[in-house]
Amino acid sequence: DALGTVADVGASLAAKRNAKLIRAEERQTDGVLFYFFDFALDDGTHQMLQLCVNKGKIWSLDANTLEKRYSKRKEMYDNILGSFSPKLS
Repeated sequence: DALGTVADVGASLAAKRNAKLIRAEERQTDGVLFYFFDFALDDGTHQMLQLCVNKGKIWSLDANTLEKRYSKRKEMYDNILGSFSPKLS
């Protein structure tokens, strides 16, 4: 828990965005800790955010879409964000 618990980080990020936290998950892949968040923003936007810590650096990946489109493309967005892996040479 390099950044804190996934629930605490998600709640803090949601408060800063004036958004509703829909989902907060963490996973470990190849020794890298990933945090994944889903937010519903007041303007009708759905935001997915993935954070990870690797080799002392914080990496982020962000995707946004209209809430009405998200339900049709949820799996695609999950696959895109899930495929991200930080690499340092």
